[in-house]
Amino acid sequence: MRLAIHWLFSGCLLLGISIWAWGQEQKHEKVPGKDLLIPSALGNLENELNTRRLSSAIGYLTRSYIATRINTLVIRQSCLQCSHDLAHRQRQLVDQILESLPPDLAVLLHSGTPEETSWDYTLFVVRDYTAFQGHVFNFSDEWLEREFFSVVVVTEFQSPETINQTVGRIIALNLRMLFVNVVVVAQMEDGTVSTYSYKLFKTNCRPGITVRRINHFDRITGKPMQDMPDLYPVRHGHLGDCPLNVGANHLPPHFMYKRHNDLPPINETIPAQDLSGIDWDLLQLLAKALRFQIRLYMPHEPSQIFGEGNVSGCFAQLADGSVAIAVGGLSGSDKRRWHFSRSTVYDQNHFVMVVRRERYLGRFGPLILPFRGKVWGVIITILVLAVVSTCGLRSRLPISHPLENLYLVSIGNPIPDNRLPGTGFLRYLLASWLLLTLVLRCAYQARLFDVLRVSRHRPLPEDIGGLIRENYTLVSNGYHDFYPLHLTHRLGESFSARFERVQRSASSERLTTISLMSNLAYWNNKHRNTSQLTFIRKPIYIYQLVIYFPRRSFLRPAVDRKIKQLLSAGVMAHIERKYLQFADKDNVAANDPDLLLGITNKIMAGAYRIHGLVIVLAFGIFLLELLSRRWDGRLRRWLDWVHQS
Repeated sequence: MRLAIHWLFSGCLLLGISIWAWGQEQKHEKVPGKDLLIPSALGNLENELNTRRLSSAIGYLTRSYIATRINTLVIRQSCLQCSHDLAHRQRQLVDQILESLPPDLAVLLHSGTPEETSWDYTLFVVRDYTAFQGHVFNFSDEWLEREFFSVVVVTEFQSPETINQTVGRIIALNLRMLFVNVVVVAQMEDGTVSTYSYKLFKTNCRPGITVRRINHFDRITGKPMQDMPDLYPVRHGHLGDCPLNVGANHLPPHFMYKRHNDLPPINETIPAQDLSGIDWDLLQLLAKALRFQIRLYMPHEPSQIFGEGNVSGCFAQLADGSVAIAVGGLSGSDKRRWHFSRSTVYDQNHFVMVVRRERYLGRFGPLILPFRGKVWGVIITILVLAVVSTCGLRSRLPISHPLENLYLVSIGNPIPDNRLPGTGFLRYLLASWLLLTLVLRCAYQARLFDVLRVSRHRPLPEDIGGLIRENYTLVSNGYHDFYPLHLTHRLGESFSARFERVQRSASSERLTTISLMSNLAYWNNKHRNTSQLTFIRKPIYIYQLVIYFPRRSFLRPAVDRKIKQLLSAGVMAHIERKYLQFADKDNVAANDPDLLLGITNKIMAGAYRIHGLVIVLAFGIFLLELLSRRWDGRLRRWLDWVHQS
C-alpha cells in the first residue's frame, strides 16, 4: 500500500514539472522571423555570404588557372592573433575551398614548419601581411631553377585606404621568399572580391613594384568582370621599357665588338652599332619581347668562374650586382655554374683542341707545286731536251719558227698548216711531243683537282692522349683537369690571340689550344687565305651556351620561355647561319678524306657559268666572222660609222 502511494506521488510530481516546463516554453516561444530582426544574426548571415563569395572566387581561379597545369596544390593557412570570428571565418573558407576544388586535383594541407621547401603552386590563407614575416623557405640546388607560384588569400576585410598597403607588403615579402609569381585575393568591406598583382619598377623606371588590380568578381553572380588570359601577368616579364644593365663577353661569332682593334671602354655603355654576333641578336630579340632597354658593358678580362667569390669578367659584374644579365658564349657546362642562375640552353657546340697543319701551301699553293720534285725534274728535263733537239734540227733542216711552234703546242694551241714540217721524221717528232704534252697536261689537271679537294698534310693526333704523347703544349687562359699541368702554358689572352700564337709558332714547336668549333670556323673563314689551323676530331665535351643571371633572378623564367619559343620557331638556327656561313661539317670535310662530300652540280656551278660564257663569246665571234665574209663591205662601213659616231 505504501509502495503504491509513493509511486502515485512521484508520478504526480513529474506531471506537474512537465506541465510547468511546457508553460514556460509557450510563454517564451519566438515569433517566426523575429530572430532575423536581431543585428547580430544579420551580421552573421552577411559574413557567411561574404565568405561564400570569397571561396567561390578562389574556386574559380583554381579551376581555371591552376588545375589545368598541375595535379597537386599545397594549402597553407595562418591565423596568428586572430579573433574568434576571424578564425571561424578562415576555417569556413578553407572548408568551402576544399569542397569547390576539382576532383582530379590533389590537395596537400601543410602542417610542417615554414622552413621546408615549397611546392610549385601554394595557396596561402592568411589574415594579413604579418603572416609572412619570418617565413623562410630553403631551396636546394636542384630546386633553384624551378618556377614557383602562389595565391595569397587575405581573410581580413580591407578598405580602399588599406588595400594597396596590404597587397604591396604581401608581394614584397613573397618576392623575398622567391615567389615571383604571386597574386593576392582580397575582399573589401562591401563584399567585393578582387585579385591583385604587380608590375616591376615604379614610374620613371624607379626601383620598386607597382600594385594593380587585375580583376574583380560580381557580387551577385560571382563571375569575373574582365577577361584574364593569365593569372600571373608578371611572368611575361614586361619591364616597361626600362633600362637593364647587361655584361657581355667578347667571343666571335657569339658576341663581337666591331672595333676589335680597340679595347671597349670601361664603365661606359657600348653603342648598338658597334656590336654584332649570335648572342647580340638574341639579346635584342629578348629586349623587344620583354620590353627593356639594353645598357651594355664589356669587361676587358675573360669571364671565368674559379670558385665561390673568385670570378672574373662578366661573372664578377654579376657577383657585385652591377649587371642583371651576362651573355657572350658563356658555358652552361662549367662544373662551377651553380654559383649563378642560368637560362635554358639555346645552342650546343663542340669544345675541341686546335692544332696547326704542317706542309701547308696556302690557298693557291697547289697551283705552283702539284707534283713532287722528281716529277718536276722529269718534266723540266723533257722540256730542255725538246728545246735542244729543236735548235739542233734547225741548223740541219730549214725549219721556220721552231721554238715558237714548240711553245705553241706545249700550251695546247694549234700551229698554221704552212708551219708544219714536211719530212716524216719531223712530223713524227712533233706528234710525239704533242702526245707527251697532252699526257702531262691531263696528269697536271687531275693532280691539281685532287689536291684542291683534299689537302694532304702530316697525320695529326686523334685525341687528347695523342697530343700528350707527342708533347704538345697547351696554350690556355687557365689550367684544366683534362690536360697535364707541366704541358700547360697559361696566358691571359683571347681566343684570337691564342690562334695567332699557334699559327705563327716555329716548325719545331708543337702548340695547341682550346676553342669552340664555331669560334674556330669563324676565325678560319676570316683568314681563309692564310689559316693553317684545324682541330682534333675527338671533342673534349659538349659546350652548352646559356645566359647567366644572379642567383634566383626573377628574369630567368621569362627569358627561358622566350628562348624556347625562338628555338621551336627556328629563329636561332637562322641567326647561326647568318654568322656561320661555313658549317662545321664543311670544316671537317676540308681536312678529312673519309668525310669528303661527293662532287655535285652545286659544286660545279661556277665552272658551268664560265663554260656558258665562253660558248656565248665563241658564238658571237663566229657570227661576226660569218657576217664579214658575206657582207664585208657593208660590215666595214657600219663599223666605220660606229667609230665615227
